[in-house]
Amino acid sequence: MAVQRALAELDIAPGELREDQYAVEVLVQPEEGFMGVEGTDALVEVRLTLDDSELPAFLANDEDLEDGPDDEELDEVYMQPEAGSTRLRELLSIVLTHLGIDGKIRIVERADAISADISGEDLGILIGKRGQTIDALEYLANVALYPNPAARKQVRIDAEGYKKRRQAGIERIALKRAEEAVRRGRSVQLEPMTAAERKIVHLALKDWQDVVTESRGREPSRAVVISPVR
Repeated sequence: MAVQRALAELDIAPGELREDQYAVEVLVQPEEGFMGVEGTDALVEVRLTLDDSELPAFLANDEDLEDGPDDEELDEVYMQPEAGSTRLRELLSIVLTHLGIDGKIRIVERADAISADISGEDLGILIGKRGQTIDALEYLANVALYPNPAARKQVRIDAEGYKKRRQAGIERIALKRAEEAVRRGRSVQLEPMTAAERKIVHLALKDWQDVVTESRGREPSRAVVISPVR
């Protein structure tokens, strides 16, 4: 199917070329669906191998190509998987149904990311303790929708702005404790956090010249330590 679509991008009708007149290279294998979500299509490269004398009339006509792409662009067609917003909505709908949540899903898709915000009542079970459930759901969505690195977008999932509020709160704590570390001249350790929360701390202080951060310990007691630069 991906090969036929690639040839269609070149305006080559089915059966117009013999199989020995083009070469196909599969760059990324197709992936089957996961948890009811559509899989990703194959990523293929199609290269014409026929001589100029064998080109279809529309390709052999220089006037038709005068304002079009060059020969290399015509020879190579990369089939990208379809947009992931539909698959993400389907996945989230399945999760909400199983959790018994009557929520609304708002999705915004951009070139490099898809963001989903879920609104409704009783979203605590979706968020989970310290956001662990929604963090796990976000990770699952990234893997399920974009297992192929060549076609990957970042998937972000939030519920009633919970993650934004959590990020703002953690950033305030990080800045306050960093100031404390500098003032006292010794390391301070924050309370144990999830991996997502620790990442917020590291990013919040990455441009500070007076402190360094590192994570210590083992889950679930792993925590960020902020140390002054000596």
